[in-house]
Amino acid sequence: MFRGGRLLASGMHLLPLAAGTTDVLPVRERSCRVEGRRFGYGEVVGCGAEGEAGPTVVLVHGWGVAHSSYKRAARELAGHGFRVLVPDLPGFGRSSDLRLDRVNLESFAKSLRGFLLKVQELHELPAAPVHVVGHSFGGAVSARLAHDAPECVASLVLVDAATGATWSRHEDSERTLAERPLWDWALHLLHEFPLSEFPSAATSVLRDLGHNLVWHLPSLGLAAHITVRSDIRAELKLVSELGIPISVVWAEGDRVVTKACFDDQCIAVGCEGTVVSGNHGWPFADPVAFGRVVASHLRLLAAS
Repeated sequence: MFRGGRLLASGMHLLPLAAGTTDVLPVRERSCRVEGRRFGYGEVVGCGAEGEAGPTVVLVHGWGVAHSSYKRAARELAGHGFRVLVPDLPGFGRSSDLRLDRVNLESFAKSLRGFLLKVQELHELPAAPVHVVGHSFGGAVSARLAHDAPECVASLVLVDAATGATWSRHEDSERTLAERPLWDWALHLLHEFPLSEFPSAATSVLRDLGHNLVWHLPSLGLAAHITVRSDIRAELKLVSELGIPISVVWAEGDRVVTKACFDDQCIAVGCEGTVVSGNHGWPFADPVAFGRVVASHLRLLAAS
Protein backbone atom coordinates (compact mmCIF):
# COMPACT_ATOMS: atom_id res chain seq x y z
CA MET A 1 0.00 0.00 0.00
CA PHE A 2 2.84 2.39 0.76
CA ARG A 3 5.01 3.37 -2.17
CA GLY A 4 8.22 1.52 -1.53
CA GLY A 5 7.46 1.69 2.18
CA ARG A 6 9.13 5.10 2.19
CA LEU A 7 8.70 7.09 5.38
CA LEU A 8 8.99 10.84 4.97
CA ALA A 9 11.00 13.11 7.24
CA SER A 10 8.08 14.07 9.45
CA GLY A 11 6.97 10.47 9.87
CA MET A 12 4.34 10.45 7.12
CA HIS A 13 3.62 7.56 4.76
CA LEU A 14 3.34 8.36 1.06
CA LEU A 15 0.37 6.57 -0.47
CA PRO A 16 0.09 5.98 -4.21
CA LEU A 17 -3.19 6.86 -5.88
CA ALA A 18 -4.20 3.63 -7.57
CA ALA A 19 -7.17 3.40 -9.86
CA GLY A 20 -10.21 1.32 -8.97
CA THR A 21 -13.81 0.82 -9.93
CA THR A 22 -17.12 1.03 -8.11
CA ASP A 23 -20.69 0.81 -9.30
CA VAL A 24 -22.09 4.22 -10.26
CA LEU A 25 -24.45 5.31 -7.52
CA PRO A 26 -27.00 8.08 -8.12
CA VAL A 27 -26.47 11.47 -6.50
CA ARG A 28 -29.86 12.67 -5.30
CA GLU A 29 -30.29 16.44 -5.39
CA ARG A 30 -32.03 17.62 -2.24
CA SER A 31 -32.73 20.76 -0.25
CA CYS A 32 -34.02 21.68 3.19
CA ARG A 33 -34.54 24.78 5.30
CA VAL A 34 -32.67 25.42 8.52
CA GLU A 35 -33.81 28.37 10.60
CA GLY A 36 -35.40 29.88 7.51
CA ARG A 37 -32.25 29.47 5.39
CA ARG A 38 -32.12 27.21 2.36
CA PHE A 39 -29.54 24.42 2.21
CA GLY A 40 -28.86 22.61 -1.04
CA TYR A 41 -27.10 19.25 -0.84
CA GLY A 42 -26.40 16.01 -2.59
CA GLU A 43 -26.90 12.54 -1.13
CA VAL A 44 -25.36 9.24 -2.24
CA VAL A 45 -26.36 6.10 -0.36
CA GLY A 46 -23.91 3.24 -0.29
CA CYS A 47 -24.72 -0.08 1.35
CA GLY A 48 -22.94 -2.18 3.92
CA ALA A 49 -22.18 -5.89 3.71
CA GLU A 50 -25.74 -6.81 4.70
CA GLY A 51 -27.35 -4.41 2.22
CA GLU A 52 -28.20 -1.80 4.82
CA ALA A 53 -27.39 1.90 4.35
CA GLY A 54 -23.86 2.60 5.51
CA PRO A 55 -22.62 5.01 8.19
CA THR A 56 -23.20 8.69 7.44
CA VAL A 57 -20.30 10.78 6.15
CA VAL A 58 -20.58 14.53 5.58
CA LEU A 59 -18.22 15.76 2.87
CA VAL A 60 -17.60 19.53 3.17
CA HIS A 61 -16.51 21.32 0.00
CA GLY A 62 -13.74 23.84 -0.52
CA TRP A 63 -13.75 27.54 -1.37
CA GLY A 64 -15.27 28.74 -4.63
CA VAL A 65 -17.14 25.56 -5.47
CA ALA A 66 -20.17 23.61 -4.18
CA HIS A 67 -21.37 20.04 -3.85
CA SER A 68 -21.66 19.50 -7.61
CA SER A 69 -17.88 19.54 -7.95
CA TYR A 70 -17.64 16.60 -5.54
CA LYS A 71 -20.26 14.29 -7.07
CA ARG A 72 -17.72 11.83 -8.47
CA ALA A 73 -15.74 11.83 -5.21
CA ALA A 74 -18.95 11.29 -3.22
CA ARG A 75 -19.98 8.36 -5.44
CA GLU A 76 -16.62 6.69 -4.99
CA LEU A 77 -16.70 7.15 -1.22
CA ALA A 78 -20.27 5.85 -1.04
CA GLY A 79 -19.15 2.82 -3.03
CA HIS A 80 -17.08 1.80 -0.03
CA GLY A 81 -20.24 1.41 2.05
CA PHE A 82 -21.11 4.91 3.31
CA ARG A 83 -24.10 7.22 3.08
CA VAL A 84 -22.49 10.47 1.85
CA LEU A 85 -24.06 13.90 2.30
CA VAL A 86 -22.47 16.83 0.48
CA PRO A 87 -23.99 20.15 1.61
CA ASP A 88 -23.53 23.52 -0.03
CA LEU A 89 -22.15 25.75 2.72
CA PRO A 90 -24.03 29.04 3.24
CA GLY A 91 -23.18 31.44 0.42
CA PHE A 92 -22.19 28.66 -1.99
CA GLY A 93 -24.14 26.71 -4.58
CA ARG A 94 -27.86 26.47 -3.83
CA SER A 95 -27.60 27.54 -0.19
CA SER A 96 -28.65 30.93 1.15
CA ASP A 97 -26.05 33.49 2.16
CA LEU A 98 -25.12 34.30 5.71
CA ARG A 99 -25.49 37.90 6.79
CA LEU A 100 -22.30 39.58 5.61
CA ASP A 101 -21.39 40.67 9.14
CA ARG A 102 -21.60 37.01 10.22
CA VAL A 103 -19.40 35.40 7.58
CA ASN A 104 -16.90 33.63 9.84
CA LEU A 105 -15.90 30.08 10.73
CA GLU A 106 -18.11 30.06 13.81
CA SER A 107 -21.22 30.87 11.75
CA PHE A 108 -20.34 28.31 9.07
CA ALA A 109 -19.92 25.64 11.76
CA LYS A 110 -23.18 26.62 13.47
CA SER A 111 -25.06 26.43 10.16
CA LEU A 112 -23.49 23.05 9.38
CA ARG A 113 -24.59 21.74 12.77
CA GLY A 114 -28.15 22.91 12.07
CA PHE A 115 -28.03 21.19 8.70
CA LEU A 116 -26.93 17.89 10.26
CA LEU A 117 -29.74 17.95 12.81
CA LYS A 118 -32.34 18.80 10.14
CA VAL A 119 -31.17 16.06 7.77
CA GLN A 120 -31.22 13.47 10.55
CA GLU A 121 -34.82 14.49 11.21
CA LEU A 122 -35.88 14.52 7.54
CA HIS A 123 -34.27 11.18 6.67
CA GLU A 124 -35.15 9.57 10.00
CA LEU A 125 -31.49 8.88 10.66
CA PRO A 126 -30.24 8.04 14.15
CA ALA A 127 -29.43 11.13 16.21
CA ALA A 128 -25.80 10.06 16.41
CA PRO A 129 -22.44 11.64 15.60
CA VAL A 130 -21.40 11.50 11.94
CA HIS A 131 -18.05 11.20 10.20
CA VAL A 132 -16.92 14.54 8.74
CA VAL A 133 -14.51 14.96 5.82
CA GLY A 134 -13.39 18.48 4.92
CA HIS A 135 -11.42 19.51 1.84
CA SER A 136 -9.57 22.84 1.61
CA PHE A 137 -11.75 25.60 3.15
CA GLY A 138 -14.18 22.84 4.12
CA GLY A 139 -11.43 21.39 6.31
CA ALA A 140 -11.29 24.58 8.37
CA VAL A 141 -15.11 24.61 8.70
CA SER A 142 -15.15 20.91 9.64
CA ALA A 143 -12.49 21.41 12.31
CA ARG A 144 -14.45 24.31 13.75
CA LEU A 145 -17.61 22.16 13.77
CA ALA A 146 -15.79 19.45 15.71
CA HIS A 147 -14.60 22.10 18.18
CA ASP A 148 -17.94 23.87 18.64
CA ALA A 149 -20.24 20.82 18.45
CA PRO A 150 -18.16 17.74 19.34
CA GLU A 151 -21.34 15.79 20.07
CA CYS A 152 -22.07 15.85 16.31
CA VAL A 153 -18.73 14.47 15.11
CA ALA A 154 -17.69 10.81 15.32
CA SER A 155 -14.41 11.34 13.45
CA LEU A 156 -12.72 14.00 11.36
CA VAL A 157 -10.66 13.66 8.17
CA LEU A 158 -8.88 16.80 6.97
CA VAL A 159 -7.96 16.68 3.27
CA ASP A 160 -5.57 19.42 2.14
CA ALA A 161 -7.27 21.58 4.75
CA ALA A 162 -6.80 25.33 4.50
CA THR A 163 -5.76 25.91 8.06
CA GLY A 164 -2.46 26.56 9.77
CA ALA A 165 -0.21 29.48 10.58
CA THR A 166 2.90 28.89 8.48
CA TRP A 167 3.32 29.60 4.76
CA SER A 168 6.83 28.22 4.41
CA ARG A 169 9.35 26.69 6.77
CA HIS A 170 13.09 26.27 6.30
CA GLU A 171 15.90 25.35 8.66
CA ASP A 172 16.74 28.97 9.43
CA SER A 173 13.45 30.80 8.76
CA GLU A 174 9.67 30.69 8.71
CA ARG A 175 7.13 32.81 6.86
CA THR A 176 3.59 33.13 8.21
CA LEU A 177 0.39 32.87 6.19
CA ALA A 178 -0.24 36.53 6.96
CA GLU A 179 2.80 37.31 4.80
CA ARG A 180 1.48 35.35 1.83
CA PRO A 181 0.14 37.64 -0.94
CA LEU A 182 -3.24 36.91 -2.49
CA TRP A 183 -1.68 36.61 -5.95
CA ASP A 184 0.34 33.61 -4.72
CA TRP A 185 -2.84 31.84 -3.58
CA ALA A 186 -4.52 32.62 -6.90
CA LEU A 187 -1.50 31.52 -8.96
CA HIS A 188 -1.39 28.07 -7.40
CA LEU A 189 -5.18 27.63 -7.48
CA LEU A 190 -5.07 28.20 -11.24
CA HIS A 191 -2.01 25.98 -11.68
CA GLU A 192 -3.67 23.10 -9.80
CA PHE A 193 -7.02 23.39 -11.57
CA PRO A 194 -8.07 19.88 -12.78
CA LEU A 195 -7.56 20.54 -16.50
CA SER A 196 -6.25 17.00 -17.02
CA GLU A 197 -9.75 15.70 -16.25
CA PHE A 198 -11.54 18.12 -18.57
CA PRO A 199 -14.48 17.96 -19.09
CA SER A 200 -15.49 15.42 -16.42
CA ALA A 201 -14.08 17.37 -13.47
CA ALA A 202 -13.25 20.82 -14.82
CA THR A 203 -16.72 21.60 -16.10
CA SER A 204 -18.31 20.98 -12.69
CA VAL A 205 -15.74 23.18 -10.96
CA LEU A 206 -16.20 25.96 -13.53
CA ARG A 207 -19.98 25.72 -13.27
CA ASP A 208 -19.92 25.99 -9.48
CA LEU A 209 -17.41 28.83 -9.52
CA GLY A 210 -19.39 30.76 -12.13
CA HIS A 211 -22.62 30.33 -10.16
CA ASN A 212 -20.97 31.55 -6.97
CA LEU A 213 -19.41 34.56 -8.69
CA VAL A 214 -22.81 35.61 -10.04
CA TRP A 215 -25.05 34.86 -7.06
CA HIS A 216 -22.76 34.90 -4.01
CA LEU A 217 -19.92 37.30 -4.86
CA PRO A 218 -19.79 39.23 -1.52
CA SER A 219 -19.89 35.99 0.49
CA LEU A 220 -17.27 34.47 -1.79
CA GLY A 221 -14.88 37.36 -1.15
CA LEU A 222 -15.37 37.26 2.61
CA ALA A 223 -14.92 33.49 2.68
CA ALA A 224 -11.66 33.91 0.77
CA HIS A 225 -10.45 36.32 3.44
CA ILE A 226 -11.28 33.72 6.11
CA THR A 227 -9.54 30.97 4.15
CA VAL A 228 -6.18 32.70 3.96
CA ARG A 229 -6.21 33.46 7.69
CA SER A 230 -7.81 30.35 9.17
CA ASP A 231 -5.38 29.35 11.90
CA ILE A 232 -7.31 26.96 14.13
CA ARG A 233 -4.45 24.94 15.55
CA ALA A 234 -5.66 25.56 19.10
CA GLU A 235 -9.14 24.31 18.21
CA LEU A 236 -7.68 21.19 16.55
CA LYS A 237 -5.60 20.46 19.61
CA LEU A 238 -8.68 20.67 21.83
CA VAL A 239 -10.70 18.43 19.48
CA SER A 240 -7.94 15.82 19.68
CA GLU A 241 -7.85 16.10 23.47
CA LEU A 242 -11.62 15.49 23.54
CA GLY A 243 -10.94 12.08 22.04
CA ILE A 244 -12.40 12.66 18.58
CA PRO A 245 -10.25 10.63 16.13
CA ILE A 246 -8.61 12.83 13.47
CA SER A 247 -6.69 12.04 10.28
CA VAL A 248 -4.75 14.60 8.26
CA VAL A 249 -4.22 13.96 4.54
CA TRP A 250 -2.19 16.13 2.15
CA ALA A 251 -1.16 15.84 -1.51
CA GLU A 252 2.57 16.08 -2.12
CA GLY A 253 2.13 18.46 -5.08
CA ASP A 254 -0.19 20.86 -3.23
CA ARG A 255 1.13 24.42 -3.24
CA VAL A 256 -2.20 26.02 -2.33
CA VAL A 257 -2.08 24.45 1.12
CA THR A 258 1.64 24.16 1.74
CA LYS A 259 3.52 21.42 3.53
CA ALA A 260 4.19 23.87 6.37
CA CYS A 261 0.41 24.18 6.90
CA PHE A 262 0.10 20.40 6.80
CA ASP A 263 2.87 20.08 9.41
CA ASP A 264 1.08 22.64 11.60
CA GLN A 265 -2.07 20.51 11.52
CA CYS A 266 -0.20 17.27 12.31
CA ILE A 267 1.56 18.89 15.26
CA ALA A 268 -1.71 20.30 16.62
CA VAL A 269 -3.46 16.93 16.33
CA GLY A 270 -0.47 14.87 17.42
CA CYS A 271 -0.57 12.52 14.41
CA GLU A 272 1.81 11.57 11.62
CA GLY A 273 -0.45 12.52 8.74
CA THR A 274 -0.65 10.87 5.33
CA VAL A 275 0.81 12.17 2.07
CA VAL A 276 -0.70 11.10 -1.25
CA SER A 277 0.20 11.78 -4.86
CA GLY A 278 -1.46 14.69 -6.62
CA ASN A 279 -2.10 18.36 -5.89
CA HIS A 280 -4.80 20.48 -4.27
CA GLY A 281 -7.39 19.34 -6.81
CA TRP A 282 -6.84 15.60 -6.41
CA PRO A 283 -10.38 14.91 -5.10
CA PHE A 284 -11.64 16.20 -8.51
CA ALA A 285 -8.87 14.76 -10.66
CA ASP A 286 -8.79 11.29 -9.08
CA PRO A 287 -12.07 10.60 -7.25
CA VAL A 288 -11.40 6.85 -7.22
CA ALA A 289 -8.25 7.38 -5.18
CA PHE A 290 -10.02 9.94 -2.99
CA GLY A 291 -12.75 7.43 -2.16
CA ARG A 292 -10.25 4.69 -1.41
CA VAL A 293 -7.97 6.82 0.76
CA VAL A 294 -10.75 8.50 2.74
CA ALA A 295 -12.65 5.24 3.25
CA SER A 296 -9.46 3.63 4.56
CA HIS A 297 -8.98 6.45 7.06
CA LEU A 298 -12.62 6.37 8.18
CA ARG A 299 -12.37 2.64 8.92
CA LEU A 300 -9.13 3.14 10.86
CA LEU A 301 -10.63 6.00 12.86
CA ALA A 302 -13.77 4.01 13.61
CA ALA A 303 -11.64 1.11 14.83
CA SER A 304 -9.70 3.44 17.12
